[in-house]
Amino acid sequence: MRTRLARRLRRSRRRARVLDASAEQLPFADETVDTVVSTLVLCTVDDPDPVLREIGRVLRPRGQLLFLEHVRSDSPRLAYWQDRLADPWRRFAEGCHCNRATLELIRASGLELEDVQDASWRRMPPIVRPLILGVATKSGI
Repeated sequence: MRTRLARRLRRSRRRARVLDASAEQLPFADETVDTVVSTLVLCTVDDPDPVLREIGRVLRPRGQLLFLEHVRSDSPRLAYWQDRLADPWRRFAEGCHCNRATLELIRASGLELEDVQDASWRRMPPIVRPLILGVATKSGI
């Protein structure tokens, strides 16, 4: 996806730069970023708490986190299977924690949830179909 993004940016002639960085150590000064986009990141990192702290650090007041993430199912039956298959799925899917309570982690990070929608990833195994997409905002000063 990084290659596709770089190619698309070159064609668009927009002023942007693609950076490689750890989600736990973003190369930006405090409160200098307007928007962070997280697409299937918080389900994949080993520990999402430092990542969310780092996002909070770099976001300007009223800056936004736009996210699309796997979540633990609200269905007890599906959540049971997410738990049972979490380890083999993590090995298969390069670290994805399909049973992570991602929405609760975002909420606990201090970011204010503005708009959250449930979604489903069709044509994927049931344990990874539950998704959320939304916006969380850093409080203004």
